[in-house]
Amino acid sequence: MVKRMFRWFMTACLATTTTLALAYDGGANIDDVTLDYYLPQNVTYDPSVPKPADVLGFEVGQWHVRPEQILRYLEVLAQHSDRVQLAHFGYSHERRPYVMAKVSAASNKDRLEEMRLAHLAVSDPTQNVDAKAAPLVISLGYSVHGDESSGANASLITAYYLAAAQGEEIDAWLENTVILIDPVMNPDGLARFAQWANQYRSMTPNADRNHIEHQQGWMRGRQNHYWFDLNRDWLLLQHPESVARIEAYQRWMPNVLTDHHEMGTDATYFFQPGIPSRKNPLTPDENVKLTERLAEYHAAALDEIHSIYYTEESFDDFYYGKGSSYPDAQGTIAILFEQASSRGHVQDSVNGVVTFPYTIRNQFVTSLSTVRGSHENREWLLDFQQRFFKENLELARAERFDGYMLKESSDPARLHELLNILRQHQIDAYPVTESFTVNNRTYRPGEAYWVPLRQRNFRLLKGAFTTRQDFPDNTFYDVSAWTLPYAFNVEFEQLRTNRRFRVSDQAWQAPEAFTPNSLTDTNVGYVFSWEPYFAPRVLSHLLQQGIHARLAPDAMTVRTPEGDQAYNRGAVIVTRAYQQKPWREVRETLAQLADANRIRVHTITDGLTPTTGMDIGSGSIRPIAEPRVMIVVGDGVNFQESGEAWYYLDRHVNLPVTMVETTRLGRVDLSRYTHIILVDGNYGPINEAQRTRINQWVRSGGTLIGQKGGARWMANHNLLAANVVSQDKFREQFPTEGLSYGDRSDYFGQQRVAGAIFNTQLDLTHPLTVGITREQLPVFKNSTMAFEPNAAPFVDVARYTDDPVLAGFTSEGNRKVIGGKSAMVAHRLGAGRVIGFSDNVNFRAYFWGTSKLMSNAIFWSNYALGTPADEAEEAEAALDLAH
Repeated sequence: MVKRMFRWFMTACLATTTTLALAYDGGANIDDVTLDYYLPQNVTYDPSVPKPADVLGFEVGQWHVRPEQILRYLEVLAQHSDRVQLAHFGYSHERRPYVMAKVSAASNKDRLEEMRLAHLAVSDPTQNVDAKAAPLVISLGYSVHGDESSGANASLITAYYLAAAQGEEIDAWLENTVILIDPVMNPDGLARFAQWANQYRSMTPNADRNHIEHQQGWMRGRQNHYWFDLNRDWLLLQHPESVARIEAYQRWMPNVLTDHHEMGTDATYFFQPGIPSRKNPLTPDENVKLTERLAEYHAAALDEIHSIYYTEESFDDFYYGKGSSYPDAQGTIAILFEQASSRGHVQDSVNGVVTFPYTIRNQFVTSLSTVRGSHENREWLLDFQQRFFKENLELARAERFDGYMLKESSDPARLHELLNILRQHQIDAYPVTESFTVNNRTYRPGEAYWVPLRQRNFRLLKGAFTTRQDFPDNTFYDVSAWTLPYAFNVEFEQLRTNRRFRVSDQAWQAPEAFTPNSLTDTNVGYVFSWEPYFAPRVLSHLLQQGIHARLAPDAMTVRTPEGDQAYNRGAVIVTRAYQQKPWREVRETLAQLADANRIRVHTITDGLTPTTGMDIGSGSIRPIAEPRVMIVVGDGVNFQESGEAWYYLDRHVNLPVTMVETTRLGRVDLSRYTHIILVDGNYGPINEAQRTRINQWVRSGGTLIGQKGGARWMANHNLLAANVVSQDKFREQFPTEGLSYGDRSDYFGQQRVAGAIFNTQLDLTHPLTVGITREQLPVFKNSTMAFEPNAAPFVDVARYTDDPVLAGFTSEGNRKVIGGKSAMVAHRLGAGRVIGFSDNVNFRAYFWGTSKLMSNAIFWSNYALGTPADEAEEAEAALDLAH
């Protein structure tokens, strides 16, 4: 355990009286709180610096501040203090500014850029600067979860203290240090929660945890605009808030970074180090030692104000996509703080009443203890950071391979997004400049990129590409695998440079300019492939603009001005026939959409194809109507998975989606919609009458798509003809004989699928796999759900391979049960279709490799003609009638 260091220097900073602490902690009226409750009492403050209440109109802790109030206070602070400057890094989804405050001594006001460059030299392994003399950089980050708002509110007091405090200590802190304040890492979520908490605040505080103020609705403030957990996006960079944050991080490379959160109301206060056995093995042990050293300062500070706390019993530092672990892979000491939440203004707990001011004060106190501890250990921190990056080059040299070769030949968009993520993390990838073959795989310019191990960010690169499957501790707080190439379904392999291949001297920065499509006039039409990632987006826009399009489910060859052009299954054809708009307008619209999405379109010169197979007028090439999609949300539905489906269809497909709550579903006219999506959930609020309506809607021609719990619900109610693998089969793999109580954690850990990446085998002849060119497709799996192989033919679209795990931890028992089972099924039901996924195909928005399956389930569902065995005769009769 961390040894507490009782240093009397804390009395100069935190001499708050016990009486005041107990008064507020006991639930006194929060309207009585003043700034003195938070601040050290024997420190003088510059009276020319505005206090938070001067700008807010209330004391911090009386109301929940909104993002725009925080921004306004920082703007005023920068106007009145030579210590403070603001930097703008971007916007949230809802267009709220993403800003950071830069704090240093007034004498450094005009030399912050000079200090930044001097500090960055420490993390450059090619330089040999005097690290101990370099500027120290500390980043204080707050409330990446919007409803964990004590951090964001504490940022106001922290900023005031750093701007206004006077004395030798603050002068020493700021002399050769830059402190970055990231006041609200999730502006949209914080705004949502502040509105919730404030709108239910009473003049007389109500601490009853059943009070609506403490019980958010289904749409909570934790997540961002699209209902994503931004604390899982540091590595993945799928949201503008994360892109802005990582730009700031890489620009400054702080020595210490804090990540202030909240946890359950009945807890106390946590700070790292976390569970020792759950550290990422790429993170050096010295990182933990430095974390322990800084923990002594937090302990002393909290002891001084009589706040209790704990360390090492919770949380891990394994997944490199969180705020307390991403920096660990880059020479920064990242520290997670977790405060028991008031989740409102005052709330009962097993420890007594938890007040909002009390939670804010703990976060403020540990912000100062972080600065103090960092200042007093600055030489160690800077020396560690310098050695960290130099060691990266040595560690890379010691590996048995020299780098990763990436390859994607059919869809540049997925490859480019992967390269773009690497670039933002300062990881270099170099274009291959000539074709070569190794291990029976050919790499060509434009399709292949070399990512060498021996570069500055070796550990982060190794962590992003890891396929590790065995771990000392098999219990994971989040996920055990996140391999980026698998997520983007990009081929990759480890190579030695003695294979003799040539790459560019310049690292990839952005895709080459796209040569615009030149669509000549034609009497027939135009065609584009479904293989590019954004092909569904182009089709979606065409249909929304009333342009007639047709889908070709089989491979075909067409005549073009450039010669015969072969297309794999899934071409989209825009024919001159059946258009309701002027042909010139159709051609111009198609060209603009295709150019914007970097999709090549060919002009068809002849309705007869040059080979056997479908001609342009074939009955197999059917028109596609504009989909009208509903996502069921609300009580009983997984909040984040709903957001992931919404995000994909909205941002990547630009398809309008209607979101309807489970409690309102019974009042909605289902005939308005062609597709209904049920993501993970239990769907308890859907009653029998509503189930009957859904069944009738499907049989009348609708398509019902279920994912995980949604597919299970469909199977349980005879909508999906698939048997979910029984939990008994899994339990049989984990005998309990001879277990002691000490085996309990490992026993349950073995039964979980701890966020791993599995391999599936696709039926590439099935219409729901169009646009995918390789038989094996990695999927993200975080549950034991799978389907038994279907007895009827043509129903199973994808199955897990016999040895299914590609990366991450999955016990042998779970591997045995899941291997060979079905992962995706689809069949007719009356005149409609039902499609079931056992996994989340839109996981965290970065699994671009599997998200195409969701578009296929929408645009290509009518081509799925598989029939359950017990409905074969009925379906055949309906098919005959249709013909």
